Amino acid sequence: MVERAVIAQKWHQGAVSAQIHALIGDDSDVMIDSAGRILYVVLGAAIAEGVDPEQLELRIVRGAVNALYDQVDSIGIPADRRASIVRGLQAAGDLIPLLGRKHLVDSASILELKLRHGDVMMSDFQGLTL
Repeated sequence: MVERAVIAQKWHQGAVSAQIHALIGDDSDVMIDSAGRILYVVLGAAIAEGVDPEQLELRIVRGAVNALYDQVDSIGIPADRRASIVRGLQAAGDLIPLLGRKHLVDSASILELKLRHGDVMMSDFQGLTL
């Protein structure tokens, strides 16, 4: 129970840094990591919550996931890709108040377990976006 609370707090703190880095940061790897964590958790919670996968905000989040994938192994961050990631984080922020805390914490806990056992790959996101 305590570990889930710590995971939830860590995830919420990461949401702020992800937004800031997506807006102004130049480190591609940090942006991919921080934004990817937010998008993964929101997608997982939205699916658990039964949100319509065609809802505009979820489509924008999926587009941001694709932009993150395209950013892997890139040094510079093209303006259009950054804009897509920022829009995705904003859409995720719009979804968060609509999602149950339990689903957000569950999704953040699943992500934490995946990260403890290795990297999160695009295939992990694809399971959330279908």
